[in-house]
Amino acid sequence: MAHIVKLQSGKYSFQADTHESILDAAIRAGVPLNYGCSNGNCGMCKAKVVSGPTALIRTHEFVIRDADKIQGHALMCSTSCQGDVVIDADVVARAGDIPVQELRIKVRKIDRVSNDLAIITLQVPRTVRLRFIAGQYVRVYDDQQRSHEYAIASCPCDEKRIEFHVRKLEGDAFSSMVFNQLSIGDWLNIQGPYGQFVIDDTKESPIVMFAFDTGFATIKSLLEHITAQDKERSIHLYWLACGVEGLYLDNLCRSWDDALDEMHYIPLYMSRNVNEILDSQYEGMCVIEDKIVASLHHIDHVKDAEVFIVSPNPVAKLVQQLLMERGFKETNIHHEVIRGNPNLKCIHSAV
Repeated sequence: MAHIVKLQSGKYSFQADTHESILDAAIRAGVPLNYGCSNGNCGMCKAKVVSGPTALIRTHEFVIRDADKIQGHALMCSTSCQGDVVIDADVVARAGDIPVQELRIKVRKIDRVSNDLAIITLQVPRTVRLRFIAGQYVRVYDDQQRSHEYAIASCPCDEKRIEFHVRKLEGDAFSSMVFNQLSIGDWLNIQGPYGQFVIDDTKESPIVMFAFDTGFATIKSLLEHITAQDKERSIHLYWLACGVEGLYLDNLCRSWDDALDEMHYIPLYMSRNVNEILDSQYEGMCVIEDKIVASLHHIDHVKDAEVFIVSPNPVAKLVQQLLMERGFKETNIHHEVIRGNPNLKCIHSAV
């Protein structure tokens, strides 16, 4: 049976079942409760139960002082709610509040969606968790120290599954290893998280997102985090790519558009054949500008929106200029570089 857990601050509420820990329910709902080990050893998830019935669902090694017990303190990783509950708990307010972690994680799935793009899924061991906020990235490396920075493409609400989008680039040792050697069951090492490109969960303003090629990995994590929360925020997603093959999860985006009333997906690709641009006198950035300008009518009514752009710098500058000309606030526009190897063939002269 599901119950409602509210934070005393009033900023968050979420549903929790009687058989799961309050911490697990919070993570699933995208609520950033502070925690460390999640297995009862560190005590970082200790919070005060202000009201409502709770139960201890597993023992823990961390010792709570008797005085704290009397005041209602408990570990959220070991406590379930047996009715509606109000708690006074610490939340992660900033990306920098999460410490850098070192994890060794097994490859669970390799989905080669094209000749030069693979979606890698890693399975986090039951005894550990990778703490991160949607929008952050990590350094991934193998036992030979071949490494690369990649955006986490999965949601913090699914903390046992970590996803990366890897595009093959000639001369890049790590991506070559992924396409030529990596197999299911292999182990990779992760260091992170890093980055400040995160969403303020306390805001309810509309959101506009622009992703270029594999910049979609970052945007996907942000979108899944937003939809995990019990909030309805207007979202417009623009996904730009050099060719239609660059929209490698187009069906997923269209399914979001169909299923979510406030979700609007606008795919933009330059040409079915990138060589048509490369061989012409019309620069790729001009094509991108034409495509964007022709589609901005979709967001004319949300000029108070928070804007998130994951793209090469020339594209980000162009988008920012076009939006500001239409009345969007510069302070609401945020940019992140693409972590990985995006296909930049159509804008090669501008990068």
